[in-house]
Amino acid sequence: MIESPSVRDRIRAVLPGLVSGLLMLVVALYAATRPRLSWDEVTSAEVATRTTGQIWQLVQHVDAVFGAYYWFLHFWTGIFGDSELSLRLPSILAMAGAVGLTAELGRRLFTPLIGLTTGLILVIIPNTSRYAAEARPYAFVCLFSILGLLLLLAAVRGGPAGRVPKAVVWALYGLSVLLLGGFNLIALTALAAHATVAGIVAWRRRDWRPAGVWLLTVALALLPLAPLVYFGTQQDSTQLHWVKPITVAAIRAMPGEITGSSRVAWLLIGLAVLAAWQPARRLTPIVVLALGPFAAVALASVLLSPMWVARYMIVVLAPLAILAAVALVADTPEPRAWRDLIGGRMVRIGAVLLLLAAIALPGQRSIRLPTAKNGPDYRGLATLVGTYDQPGDVIVYPPKNRAMRAGMDYYLRGVPDRPRDVLFQTPAGQTGLLTAGEFTDDAARVAGATGVWLVIADQRADPLTARPHLRALLTAKYVEAGRWKKKHATAVLYRLRG
Repeated sequence: MIESPSVRDRIRAVLPGLVSGLLMLVVALYAATRPRLSWDEVTSAEVATRTTGQIWQLVQHVDAVFGAYYWFLHFWTGIFGDSELSLRLPSILAMAGAVGLTAELGRRLFTPLIGLTTGLILVIIPNTSRYAAEARPYAFVCLFSILGLLLLLAAVRGGPAGRVPKAVVWALYGLSVLLLGGFNLIALTALAAHATVAGIVAWRRRDWRPAGVWLLTVALALLPLAPLVYFGTQQDSTQLHWVKPITVAAIRAMPGEITGSSRVAWLLIGLAVLAAWQPARRLTPIVVLALGPFAAVALASVLLSPMWVARYMIVVLAPLAILAAVALVADTPEPRAWRDLIGGRMVRIGAVLLLLAAIALPGQRSIRLPTAKNGPDYRGLATLVGTYDQPGDVIVYPPKNRAMRAGMDYYLRGVPDRPRDVLFQTPAGQTGLLTAGEFTDDAARVAGATGVWLVIADQRADPLTARPHLRALLTAKYVEAGRWKKKHATAVLYRLRG
């Protein structure tokens, strides 16, 4: 039976997004649990165990920008558990969806071949996989950013959504904007591209009603986020205190930090620049989506508070891939048969993609190393403690450290007779912060333990400076039985003398 042209066309329309999304899913799942959880991921895991009320209390003090993600993860882990894979699986699925939708955006704005090439480029970029396999909201930000743009195009231009009432499309668009801001407020910088689309359509039609509807929809979508925006603006000192001021060197290094490979970044930027020779009408929203977050975050970093952090601008990967694909594919005719795939231009596209993959391979390997993620090696530390732990041991962490206790608790839960966290007083969920409440009488709480584990989040020469009130006790009545250094961490074991 010979397929009708309409069926073939529908299949060709679906293939770029479907192939790209499935390939991203496979690549992201590969060795997804080999790297141990990062310091931010252990925070996600800990916050997910809190009640919805406790999460609301938390976002009033810190991490308001991630509020919706924490609530989502709370319900997700309540159903699927909190193993490493379970924690990361939502982000993996979200990134697969984001890549598929970006390929669809490339197809819709340009051609199916450009859409497919866009998806393949995103799969190749190392940090697409890194943030796919990370229990943080960045993959969702990529998903909602592109989903919103696609829905906006459908709302203002009709197209495939023509059978769906415009009011429904606009409502779905508003929901995507709400989710975009709810999962990361900083990602709302992507709305600059949406504004550009609405403006271009209004200008071409000489009808400003679509732009007005867009503005109203965005305003209504952002209204529920007002509490999170308010809390977020009050949290600079706690949320971004660690971010260094923006510098020329930091700006120059940012492309490599966003992609996970400087060579990949500059090759893609070089290709993207070549796309400038294509018609501007369809390129303009993509260019704004690529440059808008950079400009907005840079301006905020100068005028308000430093926030020049690569993962906050991860949304630029999608438009960068589209621009690179446009330049690479250029005027290459769409393949209509298998023999068209071995033509000169198709070979050129394949060769460039293979070159990009070869350049990206070291980055793909590095993001899957056991200690690839930011922060201490909690898994290695927990294994160490489980190996040398004895009944009666206690464990002590640096004061007011949000991640070390959360990370060790996560990985020590499988250790039988784990050392008692002797200074622990109040769960972090009850403090409204990311840090637990602690007893202040350090020495009295530790005295009499058969062994004392001091685990700190750095490799300082004198670990006891992290807990100076224990120095007299541990030097007089205990002897250092072992000291181990792990990534960004030190574990010291003290045994009772005699």
